Amino acid sequence: MKIPFVLLSCLCFLLLLSGAHVEARPHRGSDHRRNYKLFLFGDSFVDIGNREATPNRVAISRQWYTPYGMSDSAHGYRPTGRFSDGLVQSDFLAKILGRDESPPAYRVWVDADDDGSQFAGVNFAVAGSSVFFNKSEVAASLETQIDQFRHLVGAGDIDQEDLQDSVALVAVSVMHDYALISSWNSDDQFRTFTTAVTDQIVTGVRRLQRLGVSKVLVDLVPPFGCTPWRSWSNHYTTCDSRGNVASSMHNAALKQKLGALDDVLLLNLDDVFNSVFQSGTELSRQFYRKFTPCCDSPDPENGYCGMVGSNGNQQLYSLCPNPGNYFYWDFWHPTQAGWKAVMQALEDPIKDFLDI
Repeated sequence: MKIPFVLLSCLCFLLLLSGAHVEARPHRGSDHRRNYKLFLFGDSFVDIGNREATPNRVAISRQWYTPYGMSDSAHGYRPTGRFSDGLVQSDFLAKILGRDESPPAYRVWVDADDDGSQFAGVNFAVAGSSVFFNKSEVAASLETQIDQFRHLVGAGDIDQEDLQDSVALVAVSVMHDYALISSWNSDDQFRTFTTAVTDQIVTGVRRLQRLGVSKVLVDLVPPFGCTPWRSWSNHYTTCDSRGNVASSMHNAALKQKLGALDDVLLLNLDDVFNSVFQSGTELSRQFYRKFTPCCDSPDPENGYCGMVGSNGNQQLYSLCPNPGNYFYWDFWHPTQAGWKAVMQALEDPIKDFLDI
């Protein structure tokens, strides 16, 4: 059967249009990258210097003193206010978005003169932060950090063009709220706290969306009982199973409340960290020490990484020779190598979610 010339011409035209559409569509292997502005909220997993240094070396400002930053070639192997030997979660997320490191800390950004550089976002995270139980001066809560963001939006420092392609990370991951639980043997206390804490995280996510953020990432918390602070009682050999109850309840509540939302992605730190701790996995083979901190103190209750004697000379901590072989840097925080491995494991889900 012969196809009429007019119909044949139309079909050819449609095929050309279809072919042009397929060719023009950006894909992961191309050079196209959406220019996402990145906004970060949370605690020491993502803080890059919002927690100011103190004149004297104390636990709350240890991140500004040696040996913190010792592996950070990008910043001259010196402390920068990050709670690690180098880069942290926010830096590796920025790398996934095509940046070199996290956007600047809010504390620095609001006082800086406009140097004409391209706006990349702002990091509001503060070490020691919690969602709302923190009523002291210790750190800005998640609510306060979002208030700071709202003020910049209202003032026009962050405009609608910046928000059009924007992504926020909410990383309340060190679980400072749960430090107030009086008994580790009470499931009822865990349940009450996890309901309140996760409700507040959901409130924060909703606020960010109403303010115009287009995509929101939310950390699930890692297994709390596997931190050196909890595994110390097992001589850094295994996780403390009881310590993982709070993190399991917290993550289950967040999955229930946020897991089905189209514009929210839960970053499953729990699964990735556990993959490091399980023998035989690809992630596990990357680290010689999984539970032992590279920077260790003989007294986890009163000591800390970087602690020195009253004269300032006596070193009251031990330091491993190669942080790259260790997953944990101190009692709570991964090494730079640890964060790199974690974020590489999460890179594909993040890219799929952000369509980059």
